[in-house]
Amino acid sequence: MNEASLPAGGSDIAGAASPGAVSRTVETLLSRIARHEERLSAFTRVMADEARRQAAVLDALDPAERGPLHGMVVSIKDIIDVEGVATTCGSRSRLDRVAERDATLVARLRHAGAVVIGKANCHEFAFGGPAFDLPFPPARNPWDDELFPGGSSSGSGVSVAAGFCHASIGSDTAGSIRLPSSHCGIVGLKIGNGRVPLDGMCALSPSLDSVGPMALSVADCAAIYDVIADGSGSAAGAQEAAAPRLAIPEPEWIAALGCSPDSLAAYERACAIFRADGIAVSTVPLPSLRAIHAASSVVMMREVADGFAAEVRRDYRKFGEVFRNRVLLGERIPCRAYALALRQCRRLAGEIARALGGISALLLPGY
Repeated sequence: MNEASLPAGGSDIAGAASPGAVSRTVETLLSRIARHEERLSAFTRVMADEARRQAAVLDALDPAERGPLHGMVVSIKDIIDVEGVATTCGSRSRLDRVAERDATLVARLRHAGAVVIGKANCHEFAFGGPAFDLPFPPARNPWDDELFPGGSSSGSGVSVAAGFCHASIGSDTAGSIRLPSSHCGIVGLKIGNGRVPLDGMCALSPSLDSVGPMALSVADCAAIYDVIADGSGSAAGAQEAAAPRLAIPEPEWIAALGCSPDSLAAYERACAIFRADGIAVSTVPLPSLRAIHAASSVVMMREVADGFAAEVRRDYRKFGEVFRNRVLLGERIPCRAYALALRQCRRLAGEIARALGGISALLLPGY
């Protein structure tokens, strides 16, 4: 478990009137990282000097010049470019590929006043799984070293849960934000494909890739989304709040997940809390989970193979065993099967969108 709680997010820090507030926060976080990073492996690189320079610049600003994320300290998943730092993708094959410029979403974070404290550890190319034949050891869950922190944005989840930063930017192709957020006990936002610019991010499966924030609170995730989605930081404030309508799948759909009894009990308690607060929770029919998983898996595996198979065959030893085996397996998927799965994904997405029409959120258990 992390040793101390952080402020709720950038909003708390932005309200600090004392001189040097951002720099003091950065030093506190760097001290915590120095004590616990060797055990947790949350980062592929800690950007201590860069973070101090960013903090000093922010501390020199007049209050009127501060951005909506002023003083929020973030980590960036190491498949996303940060200028002057290697984007390793957790792979031996990318250790020397230094980014020439920030990805658009990173530039937007900086412009809004966020401080980048490091590159967050991840599975190889956000796909390979935890392994010990890679240049960085797998991240460990800060609540219990023996527990899996989830992936592939494992370092993002760990860096937030351990109190190394206020928030992180992860990516999600098949659960890579949602799983570590659930496993590490934080908030994660899986954003729809295409709503945030993906330039400067190593593509895995272009049809399914997305990025999103992971943080200590819903409010922080919302604030970060506003910034990286349109660069203005004002989208949420411009919308009038409406009474939320929540949905849950039918019992048979939930049963197909195979969740543990503890997870299901927690899920039922959460649903009961919403209902007790007068929030509408309705049951909606969803497409078969097996059909969703089958179609998306075929699309992902084939697109990963299209993107990496030639390089894996050329430099086989530069890649971890899990990643290279999955890539070469994806080559076996015929073009016809891929095209059929892509059409199936689009059809299923349409069914889900129609089922959730007018719904604010779909409640699902973590497992």
